[in-house]
Amino acid sequence: MSNTELINETVTRCTHCGNDCRDESVKEVELIFCCSGCLVVYQLLTKHNLSSYYNFEEFPGSEIKNQASHQYAYLDDPSVIEKLLLFNENGLAKVSFKLPQIHCSACLYLLENIGLINEAIYFSKVDFLKKKAVFHFRINEVSLRELAELLSKIGYKPELQFDKLDEQKTNSKAFRVLAYKIGLSGFAFGNIMLFSFPEYLGFVDGGSVFYLSYINIALIIPVLLYSASDYFVSAYKSLTFGKINLDFPIVLGMATLFLRSLYEILFQVGEGYLDSLAGFVFFLLIGKWFQSVTYQQLDFNRSYKSYFPISIMVKEGFKWFSKSIDQIVKGDILMIRNQELIPVDCKLLRGKARIDYSFVTGESDLMSKEINDLLLAGGRQVGESIEVEVTKKVDQSFLTQLWNEGVFKENLASSSSQLINQVSKYFTITIIGLALSTLVYWWFKDDQIAFTSFTSVLIVACPCALALAMPFTYGNIIRLLARIGIYLRSVEVIEHIQDANFIAFDKTGTITDSQKMKVTFEGEDLNERNASSIKSLCVHSSHPMSQAIVDFLDDVNTSRIENFVEHVGEGLEAEISGTAIRLGSSSFIFGTIASSQSGVFVQIDGRYIGHFNFAHEIRKNIRQVLSQLKAKFALSLLSGDSNRDQKRMASLLGENAEIKFNASPKEKLSFIQSKQKEGYKVMMVGDGLNDAGALKQSNVGVVISDNVNNFSPSCDVILDAKSFDKFGDFITYLQRARLVIYGAFFLAIVYNLIGLGFAVTGNLKPIIAAILMPLSSITIIIYGLVASYLTFKSAFK
Repeated sequence: MSNTELINETVTRCTHCGNDCRDESVKEVELIFCCSGCLVVYQLLTKHNLSSYYNFEEFPGSEIKNQASHQYAYLDDPSVIEKLLLFNENGLAKVSFKLPQIHCSACLYLLENIGLINEAIYFSKVDFLKKKAVFHFRINEVSLRELAELLSKIGYKPELQFDKLDEQKTNSKAFRVLAYKIGLSGFAFGNIMLFSFPEYLGFVDGGSVFYLSYINIALIIPVLLYSASDYFVSAYKSLTFGKINLDFPIVLGMATLFLRSLYEILFQVGEGYLDSLAGFVFFLLIGKWFQSVTYQQLDFNRSYKSYFPISIMVKEGFKWFSKSIDQIVKGDILMIRNQELIPVDCKLLRGKARIDYSFVTGESDLMSKEINDLLLAGGRQVGESIEVEVTKKVDQSFLTQLWNEGVFKENLASSSSQLINQVSKYFTITIIGLALSTLVYWWFKDDQIAFTSFTSVLIVACPCALALAMPFTYGNIIRLLARIGIYLRSVEVIEHIQDANFIAFDKTGTITDSQKMKVTFEGEDLNERNASSIKSLCVHSSHPMSQAIVDFLDDVNTSRIENFVEHVGEGLEAEISGTAIRLGSSSFIFGTIASSQSGVFVQIDGRYIGHFNFAHEIRKNIRQVLSQLKAKFALSLLSGDSNRDQKRMASLLGENAEIKFNASPKEKLSFIQSKQKEGYKVMMVGDGLNDAGALKQSNVGVVISDNVNNFSPSCDVILDAKSFDKFGDFITYLQRARLVIYGAFFLAIVYNLIGLGFAVTGNLKPIIAAILMPLSSITIIIYGLVASYLTFKSAFK
């Protein structure tokens, strides 16, 4: 267009995404964009009166990468459409997309006004915490594929993988059910208290008191039958297995409180204690909700299906059609394009295969394959499109063997949970015995005192403090840790971390930073002209190694190039002032595959001048973190990489650490199993698919992620890479947190001893016991919140 020009500037930030505009950038009026993609989005929003998007914050958008025209072709497949749509009737459709790019109020504004760009999208709603958006659209006017392409065009690329085809909604459904139960118990709690005000204010002679008490009975019954049903079911199931869990004495206290209240109301000898009962159930359910919030925001249960695309191109006759991955069978001919993941075991039929198996092995070097060679699921093709023949279905491939291991079905019990179950068993037996003894003792002296004392013992000794201590204290710990980028699956994970005494680390992406490379050059001394030519060539490529070279030559000026060509997965070539320069792999430069040589090789005017070597830098403060851990844990390293980093890793982990290179996913899993047989409680820290089996087998699986909303393997903890330097403090904090729980148990024991002392001597009325029940719960809640916060501040100074 006339008012758009190409400029050569540096040190400029893109108006849309905020990225640096290195050399060639695009300018419109007074605004500068890093690429034509960002410019197109700006023009699109301006055209549809959505330019206010840029008023919410500076640089609100995401970098717009070029999208292949075929990227969403599979969304034209009727079988895929049927599985993805939440609703499709009379031309109206509804779909929910995960959009990891959502990060600010500008995102909400744009996505909830997307109908201004395409009127066929008549409603949209964003769930900011889950980074999801629901779209209602007229499917006859805009297809599902067109909707996905529009979102991708404006910088919100939907996250669509194979697991979406059979995604289970049980977790979200359970969360909704819990919300309903909390709502019901809270409603009953508030209204029963309201109807009990005449009693609180001393109007005990009013005829309306007993009338209102009957309403309270009607309110409490659904609380017991619905809101508290999980506790009754759990207690019943524990008894059927000949065991007593913590829910049994809780249920016993509920039942006693309800029956005692029912007796007083029906026989008009009192008003009952149903407000205390409703409040108790309400606080218990709030504790459950408190510990589950983080789990709902992040996906901790991911498998191999989360890697795979929903659909792939399949050859039928002489034409190519999109087919859902779950419909692929042995013998199908597939097309694997550049950067696409191979979803099945197959053999190469046509094309030049250069496979990146880093997700499977941890080794980032590309592997070249010949015709009829076997390609394993999990590899990523780099370069031209290839044709392959399926040898095994997706659920029978090499990659899925990890998920066929029994470890993916095991649940490990923690020492704290076992302790609580043991305590609850003896607690229940003791309380029932004490209540019966009190009943018998007082029966021969005063039957009224006997009945009152019996019910008071059962009410006041309800282990509500024990039941609430862990969910609220550990739930608050989960919330506090989420603030600094450490996300835990559940409170049980805290207990497993407290029990751990052995830590196994992956190398690439865990101890080393996969986003940062240390670059060195071997060969002739780089003069200013050659360095400028190399940087000028690399600036035009988005490949991580090219960008690393650009950063390495940071102070070098660039020149204009001509005839630039990027050979995907192989190298770059161009001309600069009549000088030919080529840069790439050894096979690209020398014409032969030299598997022993790695790096980026440089050729200028047909003459080889040297090559760049790359090594991932170790993470910030890794030495301090490992130093903290050495004193408390046995350490090891499990890496799929070659042993070229042996010395550096040994110096980091110490001479006593076990270091294993060239370890396959199966070997990592077996190593964890062997350590567990030796009696260790193992924590595995990794980042990729090659660690998945070991992560799941370990007592605690910790995943390092540069974006916590992007893919990570099934795990217990997701650790934001930016917070890795806090890993040692994180472990220390959770170990101290156990003392907080012991403090809560001590308070609970003191409360029970004092209350029981009054109850068995006949000096505690049921109404006082009913007041003490929620009061003790509130005390434990406040203690847990305050103590966990103070411990957090102490650990992360």
